[in-house]
Amino acid sequence: MRRSQPIKTGGGALGVAAISYIATDYLREISPSWHSRLQPALWSLLSLLAISRVPYYRYWSAEFRAALPFLASVLFLLSALLFEALSVRFVTAVLGLDWHRDTPPLP
Repeated sequence: MRRSQPIKTGGGALGVAAISYIATDYLREISPSWHSRLQPALWSLLSLLAISRVPYYRYWSAEFRAALPFLASVLFLLSALLFEALSVRFVTAVLGLDWHRDTPPLP
């Protein structure tokens, strides 16, 4: 049986980002003016850091391979939702039901 590799610990940047986000969010209670100034700055900084790491992401090939099945499943779910909506609409029209917000619920 193969032993699992030890988890590599990074520089802790994710923890610093989480703490700064929580601290900035907590400023909403303490000082709303500081919160309104710091939150957009923090979002900008975090988005720039995320964009700068995009070229070094190792799993792009797996992401692109998984994109087509994912989009196909989304289309399938949306078509099932459309089919259900049309079925309810058809049954309501055939039975002559007139549903409205003011109609009391069924027993």
